[in-house]
Amino acid sequence: MKLLPAFLAAAAVFLSVAPASAAIPDFGHVFLIVGENTSYSQITQRHAPYLTKTLRPRGAWLTNYHSFTKSSSLGNYVAMISGQFTRCEANNALPSHCHQNAPSLFAQLAASGRSWRDWQESMPRPCYPRDAGKPSLHNEYTAHHNPALYFAGLRASCAADDPSMGGTGAKDTRTFDAALATGAVGDLNLIVPNDCENGHDPCGDDPVRHFDQFLAREVPKIESSPAFGSDGVILVTWDEGADPPKDPGHVGLLALGPLVNAGTVDRVRHNHYGLERTLAAGFRVAPLAHAKKSTAIGRVWR
Repeated sequence: MKLLPAFLAAAAVFLSVAPASAAIPDFGHVFLIVGENTSYSQITQRHAPYLTKTLRPRGAWLTNYHSFTKSSSLGNYVAMISGQFTRCEANNALPSHCHQNAPSLFAQLAASGRSWRDWQESMPRPCYPRDAGKPSLHNEYTAHHNPALYFAGLRASCAADDPSMGGTGAKDTRTFDAALATGAVGDLNLIVPNDCENGHDPCGDDPVRHFDQFLAREVPKIESSPAFGSDGVILVTWDEGADPPKDPGHVGLLALGPLVNAGTVDRVRHNHYGLERTLAAGFRVAPLAHAKKSTAIGRVWR
């Protein structure tokens, strides 16, 4: 009789992971593009014409996707990659003050023989640990938008795995574009535009439109890359919503690629922990921390 509780406990753990994993296909190359500070209500045809008119009809759109309002930019980026964030990360601390020895999807991929890249636009050099650039020059790099800097054990492969997208000029993505052209990208690619192109700073006009223009420039290059193929996935989301009263926790998520059912609208509530679980399932590694009990994105796949 003592074996029964142990058996039931093991079965409960299996059932909590297996259904979500079974519904998610094997991912080839994933391109996770993250914008900044944009609420779901701001993603309109006026502010984001390329996303709403061109991408959304070809992809799956999650209408009930949420960030963590008690976190920060850094906390939300870390949540996507590790299924958790700490008080330190919720305060946007620099890497020198907030470096944790915790599991991450990056480390899991490396251990399983797969690769990852944390592409950062306008970063002066790989793994740059401080802010750089200026809003007036449209090249502002923010270190707390670079989650790879915050996990112990990742810096050994820094030059290869945490590269700049190009030089430090405005809209310079030449390195990333060249990698796309040859297929020399990671299995998981986190793509973070600078603070002008990700919608964080006004840059003189509509910040949401700047991120939309980034998508219009880069998504076609991703789709034409030899790395994309029949099992490539593009995911577009935002770290968090705009400041109140514009729904600070309600953001959107778009899934795009051959594995996605085009035109799907998913109204199930999801969050960044569920995104981590989805990525883990697609790469066939274990979900981490709070992601283990979160809802994976499972209704959008073919």
